Amino acid sequence: MNISWKWLSELINLTNISPQELAIKLTLAGFEAETTTKTSKIDTILDVNISANRSDAINLMGITREISAILKQPLLRTSNQYNTQITYKRIDTNNNNYLYGYLTNIKIKPSPVWLQYKLQCHGIQSQNNLTDILKLIALKWGQYFEIFDMDKINNNVKFSLSKCLHSRHSTILSNNEEKIINIEADEKILNKFIHIDKDTQNISMQAWIVNESNYKEISSLLMRTKNNFCKQNKTQTSFDLLNAYSEAILLINHLCCGQIQKTIYITNPPIIYQPFILNENYINNILGFISELNSISIKNRKRIPKQEIIQILIYLNCQINNQDTNWKIQIPPYRSQDLIRSIDLIEEIGRMYGFDKFIDNVPPYNKIGFKSKEYFKINQIRNILRNIGLTESIHYSLVKMQANYLRIHNPLIEDYKYLRNNIINNIITANYNNIKQGNEPIEVFEIGRIFNKINNFYFENIHVAGLLGGKEQYRSEWSKKPTVLTWFQAKGDLEELFERLQINITWKKPKENYLLLKKIKYFFHPNRIASLYIKEQPIGLFGQLDLKISKEFNIPEYTYGFEIELNYLIKATNKHSYCFKNYSKYPYVIRDITISTTKLIEVETLLNTLKNKLNPLVESISVFDCYSIKKNNNTTNNLGLRVKYRSTINTLTNEIVDNLNKKVEFLIREYL
Repeated sequence: MNISWKWLSELINLTNISPQELAIKLTLAGFEAETTTKTSKIDTILDVNISANRSDAINLMGITREISAILKQPLLRTSNQYNTQITYKRIDTNNNNYLYGYLTNIKIKPSPVWLQYKLQCHGIQSQNNLTDILKLIALKWGQYFEIFDMDKINNNVKFSLSKCLHSRHSTILSNNEEKIINIEADEKILNKFIHIDKDTQNISMQAWIVNESNYKEISSLLMRTKNNFCKQNKTQTSFDLLNAYSEAILLINHLCCGQIQKTIYITNPPIIYQPFILNENYINNILGFISELNSISIKNRKRIPKQEIIQILIYLNCQINNQDTNWKIQIPPYRSQDLIRSIDLIEEIGRMYGFDKFIDNVPPYNKIGFKSKEYFKINQIRNILRNIGLTESIHYSLVKMQANYLRIHNPLIEDYKYLRNNIINNIITANYNNIKQGNEPIEVFEIGRIFNKINNFYFENIHVAGLLGGKEQYRSEWSKKPTVLTWFQAKGDLEELFERLQINITWKKPKENYLLLKKIKYFFHPNRIASLYIKEQPIGLFGQLDLKISKEFNIPEYTYGFEIELNYLIKATNKHSYCFKNYSKYPYVIRDITISTTKLIEVETLLNTLKNKLNPLVESISVFDCYSIKKNNNTTNNLGLRVKYRSTINTLTNEIVDNLNKKVEFLIREYL
């Protein structure tokens, strides 16, 4: 885009800046002023490239507004508006704008020298005063007007105003009567109407602003490619339409001696744009610090002053309403295409202030990074599981469709658009794929995130899950055949994790209302599953994989799985207070007690009850045997308990031990 320095000086005061300095400022503001060409002693041409998103600056008034904001100089007021009466008509059927004017007594003659020079600066050759005026208005305001010679129009043509309002026709005025020319008419006839020659006297001048939503439909219907309809309407807006029209009428009246007879402006209701809500702190936090001394030291850096921000917004023609802590900012309509979000307006403030004034170096930061306790705890759990012999795996949280999975609205790929609510499913699938490739089953674990929706609230948690067993590699002697992993062996491997973490875990029958059980219970054998508790809080599940799952995924039958909510393991801390006591020098005495009952009892509850009532000489009670006997359709459960007695002051006699043993047996019978 070529800009005449002389013409630009008529619109804004440029006495304190040279063309070269202005070119640098425009380049820093993102407009890339490439060259300056001196055409004469009094004028210089600036060659400026306009970015694609700034269609508002593609004309002289648009770039002048931009220069006004950069230099913080107001626009010069000029008497270029003609006082004319305009008839407004409101239209709600579409979003297009139509402006029509009828002028008489036009005199076509050569343009004055000043008008020819302004067109010449932009590489446009002068034709006549009327045509040159329209080209001048297009350069200055970015508004394109079409002229129809009313004396050349056939009066036999049928017209209809209602069709104009459906965006497919164009309006002209003649003898104070509204007439419509069908744009779909033959192009030769249309060119005859718009041809201006020395005999032209009465004209209709019109502008047609097409809404973007209707642009493709209308442009496909029109046969005016030689009149640059497509290029013109893409750059036109209704913001400066009346200003451009008024100046055009003034120039036609002055240079062509034309008299305006009638003006009609058919327009849709104005669009009210949503204002931006910003405050000074938020703007400065986004843009960062500035420094006049080009130093990043704390003493020299500062924020953009509040008054500076307000001044920039004023020169951007924004309306500011001060509230308690926020600013309510209304942008001008011609900037609605590129100022869409609040961050766009903040970027505009930084651009007008000058991005070269901001500190672009990262400030020194001497504080050492912090690693949370959760980070160390997770690494500890990971290392323990590796030491046990498990292989770590990592899977995406995005999975294929499963029941009760959360769906993502913007997935990376359509095949994986759901968030998992458990990890063990991924591990079983990975083991299946490993076996499918001809490899052996692997003992594996994974620490990852799962996602749940509870009562319309979304939760993200960290779980650890794994598989144990699956291979016949366990043997007591080399001469014996290897056997599969048993329940108690797999349970012992998992308990080693809790022992190293020094967390007291209890094993109980799972409750049906446990959320994790609802998610993964179909993976486990219904009678070979246990719930892990820390005090009264369930933290996970352990069990043997169901036979159906083993067959479906071709996994060995005796494979055990677990899934634990890791946040409970992280929160669980060792609160045991240790105390030291002397080791007894006297031997211990063992007595075995056999319990027979037809009832089902919990051994853990029994032992906890006995511990609170036992004599201090009872050192420990443990289970050494458990079996059942069926007789006459009755089942008798037998439990063998081993009681260890010891004293710290003397050797216990048989008499003392027998009496103590009777008391223990009495407590057991009392419990039963």
